[in-house]
Amino acid sequence: MNQFDVIIVGAGFLGLSTAYQLSKMGVRTLLLEAGDIGGGTSASCSGRAQTCEGHLDPLNIQIIRDGLARHETLEKELGMRYDWRKVGIFLLIRSEELRQRWQERAAILTPAGIPTAVIDRQALQSAEPHMNTHGLLGAAYALEGMLDPLRFSLAYARAAQQQGAVILGRSKVTGFEVQNHQITAVKTKDSVYHAAKVAVMAGAWTSKVTQLAGVTIPIHYTHAEALVTERIPPMIYNNVELADFYETIHGKARAVAIGVHPQLNGSLDISEAVTTSRKLHKGVSAWGVTSLSKELVQLYPFLQKTRIVRAWGRPTSFTPDEEPLIGWVPALENLFVAASLVITITTVPLLSEWMALLIQGKTPPVSLEEYSPARFVQQPVLS
Repeated sequence: MNQFDVIIVGAGFLGLSTAYQLSKMGVRTLLLEAGDIGGGTSASCSGRAQTCEGHLDPLNIQIIRDGLARHETLEKELGMRYDWRKVGIFLLIRSEELRQRWQERAAILTPAGIPTAVIDRQALQSAEPHMNTHGLLGAAYALEGMLDPLRFSLAYARAAQQQGAVILGRSKVTGFEVQNHQITAVKTKDSVYHAAKVAVMAGAWTSKVTQLAGVTIPIHYTHAEALVTERIPPMIYNNVELADFYETIHGKARAVAIGVHPQLNGSLDISEAVTTSRKLHKGVSAWGVTSLSKELVQLYPFLQKTRIVRAWGRPTSFTPDEEPLIGWVPALENLFVAASLVITITTVPLLSEWMALLIQGKTPPVSLEEYSPARFVQQPVLS
């Protein structure tokens, strides 16, 4: 009962989707999650399937474009709705330099199959009449996707179980047995499991898990906070973010990069207040809620008396070069790692299939070698 072909650690988007793909391919798969299914970072996000904000290299563009297309039929494939829909995204431009940069990006993205345009302030005001556009030069515009992240997680979990995967929540990995440069067993508090291959897909917690096997993965993280409003009449018609989101938060102890995302039930998901943190946690702060609220009201003054009904926090992981981490870890022959995809929701339907092939020792349609952990990871220290 404790013998599998593959053990996956982490039941977020990556772990669940890969468990589904592996099981569909006939691989005996166990998925272990320290908390609840999707309860780490995955289910506590805004649900955006981003398109135009990724890196501009050909591989990343292909994964975004083709991954987005997979969502059009994925609800039917998984047998469960997760509220998939296409929405517009306005990325607010506040400087001439930023406008020029996005015009250059649009010239690359549009011919590559991700239509992107830069509009002026008047066009932005027409599209979002209740927005305070003072100080804005305009926005970059594209179509992206939205979904319910918890339902997305549960859809993959149910489909994986229907294919034969075993998914165990509240099963924190406490250690590994390592012999002859291979993981021979995965330990939890109550059980010991064996598999030919182990895949760690634990988001910001990835390095903490791999350290149990003597391997340090350079996963960094910030802490992001967001809030949800009460239901309001439809007065915001698109997703809204900053065109310089990453520059706004990068290297700062505290920063707010406002984002507004209308939900199907009429509430607004408002993100995000970002802090640097040495502790992985899912808490919120008075600073986060008040800072987000202040910037929200500046952007949409009519929301001044709108009530906040809940808030959430989550760690967001990234690598030193801000590229995804996907592949086999050097010196431990059967340890696979995937983390920090940057644009995760969009790419998961495609990358999970390719990762399932890699884990089986097969060749995916496109090489993912440039994302290999080998660019960072040193030899493990084995006891």
